[in-house]
Amino acid sequence: MDETGMVKLQHPSLSDTVREELVRLIITGVLKPGQRLNEVHLADRLGVSRGPLREAARELEGQGLVVSRPRLGFYVADFSATEIIDLYEIKIFIDQALIRDVIRYWPEETRRSTLAEIDVIDRSAKLPFSRSLFEFRRQVVGRIHNRYLAEHALSLYRKFHIVTALIDVPDEAGRIDRIIATLRGFWSALVAEDADRARQIAEEDTAHWTRDLPPRFVARRA
Repeated sequence: MDETGMVKLQHPSLSDTVREELVRLIITGVLKPGQRLNEVHLADRLGVSRGPLREAARELEGQGLVVSRPRLGFYVADFSATEIIDLYEIKIFIDQALIRDVIRYWPEETRRSTLAEIDVIDRSAKLPFSRSLFEFRRQVVGRIHNRYLAEHALSLYRKFHIVTALIDVPDEAGRIDRIIATLRGFWSALVAEDADRARQIAEEDTAHWTRDLPPRFVARRA
């Protein structure tokens, strides 16, 4: 604090930058599920002090991507089959609220441009697809009128970003094709202002992945 009573403020985006880098390290497998975050090593690697690193870790803990253990520090979350089911149950409510927000507030031009953006999602491989899909969803969140909905939607999409990177399936191309087809159907319905069709697509998609993913996470832990 100086003689005027003011204090120097840290760069407001520093913890955000650290948070995004931690997410990238988790997605790419550098930081693995259940692994402890070595604060000294990470702070040195990222060129920051431990303060922003801890702030970023606490933010990720609030999003369910990191867990803290008393006197031990932060660990990368390791999703269980039950947690996957819980995520998809919440997704049902997020989808319903998103549909209402889009139909009520989004002009047709915005809905059409969102539909068109599906075509530029990178489908070349698992990790590029996971990153590109999350960026698409982040853009969608930026257009949501209800900011509380946007906050919860982004948190959910971050979790799915991690989940899609963790799970292995025999037919990765088929999984990607299904996700893209579902997105096209969902946003085509919203362009047409067909809320009932959009809800049906979202519910069918949730039912499919609720059946498909949890057994894979059980096998992954075995």
